[in-house]
Amino acid sequence: MVGPENSSRLRFGGFVVDLATGELFSRSARVPLQDKPFQILALLLRRPKQLVSRSEIIRTVWPGLFIEGDLCLNVAIRRLRSALQDDTANPRFVETVGSHGYRFIAAVHGAPASEPAPTSGGRPRLAVFPLKCLMELEADSLPPSMTEQVITQLRRIDPPFVIITPEFTTEHSPKGKSTMTLCRKVAADYVLVGAISGAGGQARVTVRLLNCHSQACVWAESYTMPADALFAGQEETSRKIAASVVRSLPFPLHPSHLHLVFPAAHENYVQGSHFLSRLTELAIERSIPLFQDAVREYPQFAMAWAALANAHCVQARMGVVPSRKAFPELKSCAEKASEIEDLPETRTALAYYHLLYEHDWSAAEAALVRALAMDPGCAPALGAYAQLLAIAGKHEDAVAMMRRACDLAPFSGYTAVMLGWALYYAGDYEAALSQLKHAMELDASLWVGRVGLGMVLDQMGRTDEAIAEFTLAVEHSDNSALTRAHLAYGLARRGDKAGAAEILDSLLSLRRKHYFSAYWIAVIHTALDDRLEALKWLETAKAEHCSWFVFAHEDPKFAVLRSDAQFQRLMEEGRVVSSA
Repeated sequence: MVGPENSSRLRFGGFVVDLATGELFSRSARVPLQDKPFQILALLLRRPKQLVSRSEIIRTVWPGLFIEGDLCLNVAIRRLRSALQDDTANPRFVETVGSHGYRFIAAVHGAPASEPAPTSGGRPRLAVFPLKCLMELEADSLPPSMTEQVITQLRRIDPPFVIITPEFTTEHSPKGKSTMTLCRKVAADYVLVGAISGAGGQARVTVRLLNCHSQACVWAESYTMPADALFAGQEETSRKIAASVVRSLPFPLHPSHLHLVFPAAHENYVQGSHFLSRLTELAIERSIPLFQDAVREYPQFAMAWAALANAHCVQARMGVVPSRKAFPELKSCAEKASEIEDLPETRTALAYYHLLYEHDWSAAEAALVRALAMDPGCAPALGAYAQLLAIAGKHEDAVAMMRRACDLAPFSGYTAVMLGWALYYAGDYEAALSQLKHAMELDASLWVGRVGLGMVLDQMGRTDEAIAEFTLAVEHSDNSALTRAHLAYGLARRGDKAGAAEILDSLLSLRRKHYFSAYWIAVIHTALDDRLEALKWLETAKAEHCSWFVFAHEDPKFAVLRSDAQFQRLMEEGRVVSSA
């Protein structure tokens, strides 16, 4: 075949397509065609006579959209065929290849334009190196503390750039490597470096923002103060550094991004975030009043409102607070945050509300698509989206989403655990086991990883090893009710009904006095082979809007119930794809 001229204008049948302008013509008259159908046409024209899969079209034309992607594609194909006056039964241009995808079957004249180079969405990657200490300090913790202060202030920016923290820039990198070598290792566009020095009773904090590609200094500044005021002044200095860095990076900036948070509010927020990250019942309970104090002291603190929403969500997922109490609180906090600033964390919190409480998958997906459009590297949004995909049975997409998250945060133990859970729900137990062991190498204290290992080992028939992991999870979670429920499940699976019943009785007592999720009571009864009780407690979980209920359809622990008509009815009633 003779190669035609290199042009962005392609011809087929009686049509001309201009890929550069996004226009379709028929006999010199412009044919109206919406953007998405045109993108599909352009994709097919670039690969004439070749099958282009439905999944590839969805990933290309609707990046980040999974749950409703099939519906969107069907509508767009109908509009494309209408514009081309193409017949589905006897096509001249676009052929449907079963359920696999589409093929452009007409002859195409004119070479397609070169594929555009991939972009990072306009969000630079900033590596933050720990401040060096070039003077004697009474508190050795000051340099890392100030580094964390700078990171916290930077993280408040909307739209956020990708921040690569010291855990990834230094602690896991080979010793003796240069700054630029380490930046290349983590694919950084910019790096923030600095040092604390001093003499004669004075201290100086000097920082530089470097462009890793041009190897040029973008911005530099020094801040001088009395040495004995260095610790007290680190908050204000960190805010100034963050503000200057933000002004120096190439993306649009709104004045609200640089609002100063009152020091007391910021301190409560940082301390609350520390407790929340520990994921134990007591720690989460302690985080909530700290976040409440933060927003009471500074009501415009959007990140604190978002963190408070997340804390309520975690309490519901731990099973220690009823969903009917926790999720309305979540929604209220998220809405207050949204009134102040549109943050990806807030969108993610609202997605959990829609998914776990309302069972409105469409609304949840819309919130997550928006969150990831704001920050493609937002780990909470990626994790939430992976869970939505797993709930919908789209396990390959869920695993791919979490692999993307792990690529962005290769040394995050929690993110590694989330990938392990995605593989568990996908039924790939060997890969899940390997991934969760890797996660434990990153952070052996993560009880959620121990629970994951236990679940995987149980499915592989290695019950004794599973119980050992569940026991470690109980220890690392400070004896949480959720991990004790998993231990009871493991004991029941081994045949130790007395041991399982003892834990079950304690959880039922907790439920009567305080609260505990009915979902996990159902899980234990399933392992005890008491199907009637398991179904009864699943009914209760549905009625109480338990946050885990939406996972039941895909949960391997309920595999023995899937043929039961009552279970099928419960799942059908609970799988509300859209509230519309």
